[in-house]
Amino acid sequence: MAWGRDWSRRGFLRAGVGLGAVIAVPALLTGCDDKKAPGVLKVGDQRGGLQALLSAYPDDKPGLDYQVEWAQFPNAAPVIEALNARAIDVGAVGDAPFGFGLAGKAQVKAVAAYRSSGAGTAILVKGDGPVRTVADLAGHTIATSKGSIGHFLVLRALAEAGVPVDRVTIAFLAPNDAKAALLAGSIDAWATWDPYTALGELHDGLTVLVNAEGRMPGLSYLLSTPAALSQRRDLVRDFVGRINRARDFTRAQPDKYAAVFAEQTGVPAEVALLMIRRTNFQPVVIDDGIIADQQSVVDQFAKVGLGCDGLDVRPAFERSL
Repeated sequence: MAWGRDWSRRGFLRAGVGLGAVIAVPALLTGCDDKKAPGVLKVGDQRGGLQALLSAYPDDKPGLDYQVEWAQFPNAAPVIEALNARAIDVGAVGDAPFGFGLAGKAQVKAVAAYRSSGAGTAILVKGDGPVRTVADLAGHTIATSKGSIGHFLVLRALAEAGVPVDRVTIAFLAPNDAKAALLAGSIDAWATWDPYTALGELHDGLTVLVNAEGRMPGLSYLLSTPAALSQRRDLVRDFVGRINRARDFTRAQPDKYAAVFAEQTGVPAEVALLMIRRTNFQPVVIDDGIIADQQSVVDQFAKVGLGCDGLDVRPAFERSL
């Protein structure tokens, strides 16, 4: 389904991105003394990051009695589509796909925010390739996922280097297809994020041309939907609390999180460790500053004609969860 159009449940299912199309993983249970039947919260994750996070955290403050049903996705775009189709209740995405989803009229709300270093979001090139600087991208092809944090980094890096966007060919490819194209020499650069960045560096001999540190807000979110907030607000609130406590714990003990992430996802241990040590997600309060940073993201997309003109992101934040 094309970005920039209204999304519907029917269109989402036609596109084949329903829960049956994602990787099934075991549900995670939380316990408490309440004997009532548990509720269910459906959570969209990316590459197992949240599930491993909660597995690594010895939560000593169990909250409500409910079951988490996990759905795994390769990147953020299908997470937002699943939210909009009401196939999941909560999903983890970065700031760029959140903004791009809003431009496509996705009915989503940010319920929690996190800031990271940006070191794991990068433009990768081959060491023996023709691109040595961002300016060298002029006349060459760079691949990324449309509306992703990689796409946003491309726009920021080109603007910083004074290279007009129309001097570069941007090929919109899924991460694995983009990596294959770069290794084969059919494209010249690839803008992506961890763990793809770390895998490219440590296992594919790729080099970081530039990363997102100091170039992007480095925000990511837990998103929910108006329907989920109406019907399962207490579960969403409890889940956010668990994620926030786990983030605080694993920031202090990244090696433990990395070990669990590697075990559960199959990502090599050294890749998981590099990714988690440098990403360092920190929970932040949704305030005017966070909303202003998110507005800057959609404004950047608007500058290059990607459909965000006049979009006000303020209504998409839930500040009273």
